[in-house]
Amino acid sequence: MNPASASPRRIACLLVKDFPLAAAMRANPELRTVAFALSIGKGPRAPLGYVSGAARSAGIVAGMTVAQANAVAPDLTVVPRNPALEQAAADALLDAAQSFSPVVEDGGPGRVYLDLAGLSGLYGAEDNMAGELARRVRQVGMEAEIGIAANKEVAYLAARCGGNRIIDAGREREFLHWVPLELLGLESEVELQFERLGIRRLGDLSRLDARELGSRMGAGAVEIVRLISGHTGGPLVARCAAEIFSEKIELEYAIELLEPLGFILRGMLERLCARLKLRGLVAGDLTLSLELVGHRRDQRRIRVAAASNEVRSLLTLIILDLEKSPPPQGVEAVQLGAHARIPRPAQSDMFLPPAPAPERLQTTLARLAALCGPERVGTLLPANSHRPEATERVDFAPPAAAAPPPEQDAMGVNRIVLRAIRPAQEVEVMSSRGMPEFVRGARICARVVSIAGPWRRQGEWWKAALECEDGLANRILSGGFAHDYYEMALDDGGVYRVFRDLRSDRWYVDGIYD
Repeated sequence: MNPASASPRRIACLLVKDFPLAAAMRANPELRTVAFALSIGKGPRAPLGYVSGAARSAGIVAGMTVAQANAVAPDLTVVPRNPALEQAAADALLDAAQSFSPVVEDGGPGRVYLDLAGLSGLYGAEDNMAGELARRVRQVGMEAEIGIAANKEVAYLAARCGGNRIIDAGREREFLHWVPLELLGLESEVELQFERLGIRRLGDLSRLDARELGSRMGAGAVEIVRLISGHTGGPLVARCAAEIFSEKIELEYAIELLEPLGFILRGMLERLCARLKLRGLVAGDLTLSLELVGHRRDQRRIRVAAASNEVRSLLTLIILDLEKSPPPQGVEAVQLGAHARIPRPAQSDMFLPPAPAPERLQTTLARLAALCGPERVGTLLPANSHRPEATERVDFAPPAAAAPPPEQDAMGVNRIVLRAIRPAQEVEVMSSRGMPEFVRGARICARVVSIAGPWRRQGEWWKAALECEDGLANRILSGGFAHDYYEMALDDGGVYRVFRDLRSDRWYVDGIYD
């Protein structure tokens, strides 16, 4: 038998208490130092749904209206509950869990389960695992309680106890007998019935008959008895890893200026990049969706030339796009998404010069793209065209390791290299009986010693335009090209590639042979 298969299963539970409050503080860190509450709706009559610890100390309780709470604590900060922030915080909590374990189940808002099988070799003992999980949740802007046990239910109750609590294998029943009933989150009526029977801990229920308890209090009481007896704990329902990471925020009032909108976008980018970094990914192209006044929507895609997690460069790209095409109306909600990319690995080569670190290279490319525009950063390569000088821009990537080319071919002939001149330099060529005899230009003035050619290249005639002149359509041939190429050895010791443009009857030097 495989020893790993015989080892007991271990499940961890990440629990963020008062999850709506934690989601609000994640988006607005300044709320951590003040007394605040979340209202269900807007206006002075809106009830308070969640109250922070500082607000409870000031005498504020959930259920009060905003007006009543302000009368008790005038300095209370009231923020409407924002489902978009809570969804983003839930995704961030799942990202923190998936960066730790490949098997993760979403247990609802503020609750995530992880399978710890096979992770001891990476993180060590379960105490270290709990500490690492808490640290990763802290990186995405929240604080979590960690519970580790043999099944989901016991792990959840362990997390409800607070802090990092580990229930050793085989001691689940001992822990459950001690657990108070209020940790189960029962309905008030059911909890009141248990109190009337003198039952205040789960251990007290083990003395009762499950069938009689179910007939009087329903199926919920039977599930509690099954929990005590250890007949629970199904497999985790794994969640697929996200491919597009997004953050959304709904604003209290419409924003019409780019400066406050940029301040909001910076915070969203910081949270997005923290999630990506935790998963070992970088941000590629960005998608920005703006909900405008009048139920209008502005959607745009911001191209990122080099994937990076540098907030400053990504924010500059977004601001440049917004400045180029501002939103026509005030912005009421913002959703920012990032297409995740795998960072380029660092692989050195013994026969190539040292290359910069991948992270620094991506950051530099992102800064250049923010300054010059994504379409102006990259590498020029020969284009798939009949025109020899045609080039195209592609994304920059360090050259792959390759064997150096041989100095001689199989026949023992030395290879020569053409050094291209871009743009081609115009020269004056003096001919006799149609053959060039002397070349004169800005840097060339020599007699032709030997010559080879011509070789004619022409094409791209389909790019010719039509121009209407004096009522007649005349074809303009500037869209295509027609060149006669020569290779000339001059008496100055150089070998040049020269061509004559048949359309303009001008001569150009576009390369020197080394």
